[in-house]
Amino acid sequence: MNIQVKKASGIIEDFNSQKLLESLLRSGAEQVQAEEIIEKIIPEIKPYTSTKKIYRLAHRYLGQFNRVSGLRYSIKRGLLRLGPSGYPFEKYFGELLKQYAYQVDVGVTMEGKCVKHEIDVFAVNDNEVVLVECKYRNRTENAPDVKIALYVHARFQDLGPVIKSRYPGKSFSGWLVTNTRFTSDAIQYAQCAGVRIKSWRYPENDSLEKMIEDKKLYPVTIMSILNSAQIRKLIENRIILMKDLANMKTTDIQRLLSVTESKALALKQQADELCFCD
Repeated sequence: MNIQVKKASGIIEDFNSQKLLESLLRSGAEQVQAEEIIEKIIPEIKPYTSTKKIYRLAHRYLGQFNRVSGLRYSIKRGLLRLGPSGYPFEKYFGELLKQYAYQVDVGVTMEGKCVKHEIDVFAVNDNEVVLVECKYRNRTENAPDVKIALYVHARFQDLGPVIKSRYPGKSFSGWLVTNTRFTSDAIQYAQCAGVRIKSWRYPENDSLEKMIEDKKLYPVTIMSILNSAQIRKLIENRIILMKDLANMKTTDIQRLLSVTESKALALKQQADELCFCD
């Protein structure tokens, strides 16, 4: 099949069925299910169909086979819903680091060697201190560029001597994290300057996506039945991960979100299925 499709960035490229297959398998679909979904999608792909539409089709068909796999396939969209400001994404990434055995503070002000800085996420474990700059984007095409990598590196350089003196014996690293992707120049500069970057599917074996999937750290925003006001209410009450929702009682969900008992039960069941199924 040689049909060209349009990415969110506007770039035109050949439709890659293998790439779609791999994304469906990563979400938990069986091989046979994934192949059948692709067979259903292909007739609906016309020249210059957007990858966003292909994603919606895949999500719809996947949900028909397996609701849990359908939710997993929604991770990228769920990260985009962590807005409208960047603070929910900062809180979410802080929760991820907690699950990886870091002690975490969000929104910390710290005096550097030259000037004062506000740190999005400050994380410490037995071996290292990590300062994280989070760059939330609500559109996939709006990738953080090299200018961001440059100024973030300068901030880490100013803070490095202070951190090393305050935490002797621990290593120090600065991370630049986004929920979408970085430009190639931003990646190149970060690699050269020693800034650790993490984004959607980058780096390959240590990406934000992998960090989420390895421990099932899905944001509550992957649930399409939640509206913006309900998401905001959950985050305000520190219910950021689906695991947090799964650990709540149905009555508490109902009371917090002001929803019917049946909807609270549906939310609880989806959270349980997603977080505790094999």
